[in-house]
Amino acid sequence: MDSHREGAVLQDKPTAPSDHAAAAGRNTLALLLSRLAISVMGWAGTVLIARLLSPTDWGVFSFVFGLLGMMSIITDLGVGRVVLARLLDEDSDPETFASSFVALRAVLGLLGYGIAVGYVVLMGYSGDVIRATAIAGLVVVIATPSNALSVLYQSRMKMVTVATAEALAQLLQLGLTILAATTHPGLLIFILPAIANEIFSGVWKLVGVRRGSVGPRITRRPRLRHWREMLVEAIPLSIGLGMMTLLSKVDVLMLGKLDEFDSVGLYSVAYKFADVMSYAVVAILTPVATLLVAAWPLLHSEFRRHVRTAAITVAVLTSVAALGMWASGREIVALLYGQRFGESADAAWMLLVGAVFAALTQVVLVALISAGRHRVYPWVAFGALLLNIVLNIVLIPHFSYNGAAAATVLTEVLMFVAMWVLAARTLPVDRLLPAGKLALIAVITVAVSAATWALDGQVPWLVNAVCAVVLFLAGAFLTRVLDWRLLTKLRPRKAV
Repeated sequence: MDSHREGAVLQDKPTAPSDHAAAAGRNTLALLLSRLAISVMGWAGTVLIARLLSPTDWGVFSFVFGLLGMMSIITDLGVGRVVLARLLDEDSDPETFASSFVALRAVLGLLGYGIAVGYVVLMGYSGDVIRATAIAGLVVVIATPSNALSVLYQSRMKMVTVATAEALAQLLQLGLTILAATTHPGLLIFILPAIANEIFSGVWKLVGVRRGSVGPRITRRPRLRHWREMLVEAIPLSIGLGMMTLLSKVDVLMLGKLDEFDSVGLYSVAYKFADVMSYAVVAILTPVATLLVAAWPLLHSEFRRHVRTAAITVAVLTSVAALGMWASGREIVALLYGQRFGESADAAWMLLVGAVFAALTQVVLVALISAGRHRVYPWVAFGALLLNIVLNIVLIPHFSYNGAAAATVLTEVLMFVAMWVLAARTLPVDRLLPAGKLALIAVITVAVSAATWALDGQVPWLVNAVCAVVLFLAGAFLTRVLDWRLLTKLRPRKAV
């Protein structure tokens, strides 16, 4: 979208800045609370499943959902990010555009399902894997258009409804998982609650959209010309996001081929901790993306402020998680999943370190997308994917799932550096990232890691973990990396 159109978005919607100012904090808080609740309930469900299934069945369960996660390469294509600005523009017939967008995502969901099932069949996996993929794949079919509905809510800063729907859906899934665990525990039975989750959430969001509570309604016939427009605009972004999805999931597939399903299960447990962090990061960046689209290209200072605040927020959040795992990882994993999974603690800690850099990469990516400067991003993502594959080939045979975790960390670090350089070269915004404060966060993290390592074995593990978090936050406040107004800075200042 050119500068004239982006300026028109702000001019045609004079109430948007004030509406955003009132809603941004509420959206961020609602999404954070929702993601926290979803993470806790999802965690409880996976703990129950991991404890009741055999190591091989848990490995199959993890493999199948890892494979389905990769289908976002097909089902997402970055279209949601591309259409966000169009949905903010009242002159672009948002109802027709929204209807076309949801219909396209529905078609892509069916395509993703077919590819997932076809993959396990063509690769000669066992009947259990094929059946599990065929049933679990319904999650992709339902979730893909449901996620498109979430973008409509995002465009109007009404994510509280989405947060509520997804939290209640996760509660339903947990309840059904407990019911299955107490009646007929089994690989295929444990897949059904995930399908119920997506049905509940999707219907809740669809009812709100049909009532017009988010502005554009799904009432008009989709137009194929809009599909073409969305796909053409999204090609560079979709390639890059596809590479990043492969980057986050390819290690699971490679472990399944280069090692055993038992290792896949251990690695998946380790990855759960990083997944929780990614959910929180998404909750923070979702409303930020809308603010950045509204600020570009006329309000560079606002754009910079949102990016810098988001970077500090996600860096602090992910660093705290990594410190907690460093201090008492084995005990935490064993408490949640059982003693047999305690050995995956080192991999969990490494993946959380990788999550710190992945979160910062996401901040930069959101900024590039919001400014329409993401054309080179696919090449960076492709290079990171190739590096990750090579590192996995070298490290997995020697170190199993720990090797896969190490490969992920190295790749995420280099990916962040490359994205930072890309942003500096393509965005005409000085001091986009708060380099000084990020450096301070790194120094505090290393210092606290040394302190908690010294306390290891001297105090109870829970005390050590709490000390790590308290020491980090104290250091962050003392060095003024953090202040109590940090989250409020995610809201734009009132337009003059």
